[in-house]
Amino acid sequence: MKKLATVLIVLSLVAAIAFAGGSSESKKDAAADGKYVDMLRIGVASWPKTLDPGRGMGLANVRWLYEVFDTVLYCENDGTISSYICDSWTRIDDCTTEYHLKPGITFHDGSPLTAEDVAYSLMRPFEYRAGYIDANVKTIVNTIDHCEVLDDLTFRIITVQPDPVIFQRLAGYMSVYVISKNYFETQGEEVFATNPIGTGPYKVVELTGESIMLTYYDGYYGEKPIAENVEFCYIPEESALIAAIMTGEIDIAPDLSKTSWDALNGNKDVDIINKHYTASHLCRINCNEEGVPWKEVRQAMSLAIDRQALIDNLWGGMAFVPNGYNYDCFGEYYIEDYPEYEYNPEKAAELVKNSGYDGRVIQYRLVNGYYKMGNEAAEAIVDMWKKVGINAQVTFVDNWTIKGIEGLLTWSNGLRFDDPIGGLWVLWGEGVTLQTHLWHTEGTERFNELGHQLLVETDVQKRRAIYREMMEIWDDEVPGIIWYCPDSIWAIRNDMDWDYQPGKGYNFRADHLKWKES
Repeated sequence: MKKLATVLIVLSLVAAIAFAGGSSESKKDAAADGKYVDMLRIGVASWPKTLDPGRGMGLANVRWLYEVFDTVLYCENDGTISSYICDSWTRIDDCTTEYHLKPGITFHDGSPLTAEDVAYSLMRPFEYRAGYIDANVKTIVNTIDHCEVLDDLTFRIITVQPDPVIFQRLAGYMSVYVISKNYFETQGEEVFATNPIGTGPYKVVELTGESIMLTYYDGYYGEKPIAENVEFCYIPEESALIAAIMTGEIDIAPDLSKTSWDALNGNKDVDIINKHYTASHLCRINCNEEGVPWKEVRQAMSLAIDRQALIDNLWGGMAFVPNGYNYDCFGEYYIEDYPEYEYNPEKAAELVKNSGYDGRVIQYRLVNGYYKMGNEAAEAIVDMWKKVGINAQVTFVDNWTIKGIEGLLTWSNGLRFDDPIGGLWVLWGEGVTLQTHLWHTEGTERFNELGHQLLVETDVQKRRAIYREMMEIWDDEVPGIIWYCPDSIWAIRNDMDWDYQPGKGYNFRADHLKWKES
């Protein structure tokens, strides 16, 4: 907790300086004619390794994608499916869907967007060289068998089996982004990784170790956004991020903590907003012999965690505990009466006592400082485990590799799209890296059987029943433990209105970022 207290002191001092500074007028002057601003700057605390939208699906990679690229379909904040690049999309039969592109859309080099480009992009996870595309992308669209190009603007997707959520898959913010087949094949991987082109409102100008610079593409097919240029600025320290938003150096500061909320509250130049977010902080447990092979110990680990204490002490109440791997954004598939996670240290201690646990040290592995409050949560959770007889210790590692890990590894687990398949199945199901390397238990086979049923079932009540049983197996076998879902907190200059929904990807297009009405 010492680190938390230090950050609070630093932010309080920064706040005092910012209150005295008063930068509101200079910010408003930047919006030259009241319609466009020359530069929109966003401060971010993590940085991408590549700008190829298929290569990395971590938070550092996906933030900026909607500015440069399009997905085939788009998930609106209310969960409805729309599209920026398609006029229409329809289901032909159980395994076939057809899509019509809007005419006149061009890539940033001026070449036209065609159905051939879309088909190439959709098949790239399957047909390009092994290991190049992020496995998460392939998992999201893995029901696609092939694409048929009917003409320059029309294509069909044929799935290997009936897929009731194919449109949701294509609209996910971690799904396939459309690229130019010709540009990628002629320029090659290395050029595309630092200088890609898409069909979005902005094109890449420059990538450095501290900045991604984008500029408006004059040939963009849609309404012009309010910013001529967009810059993503790498500011890893939260105190510096807050100082930057207070002084007007940046316009948006996302992914903040409760201490930042406290420091910014009352600042007349900045609006600070928080919303519930369906990304859970949790751990992945190696259920094999080198990990935590005792089911009763894994169950005890969950029972021993006082989740509300973590929320109150680390997040100031700005977080929630979901009832299972289960979120209201699932709509009619959200299971309201699924039981909440239990806190029962007495029961946990009894399970440990009767488990056959040999007292070995269980390694709680995490990358130092990667997840907000991750270090503090790990230390607190390990203390809770020790009180029920589990000998655990925090160990810092350099990367998130899960192959051969001992014990468990922390994680932030966002939904890939708003459906039960988009979370529990695509992240923990058959053939997925997590299950392949970490989860081989008594319930795995039945979980996979149910997952395959969920993939093709269209009846609402049957799907709900299938998903309930899948959650029951996951919670009973405990290959992972959900801690909580922190609120998404961000700060924005007070004359802008950003229609942002956490988990949907950043979108600064004209329909999502506007000037406030005076």
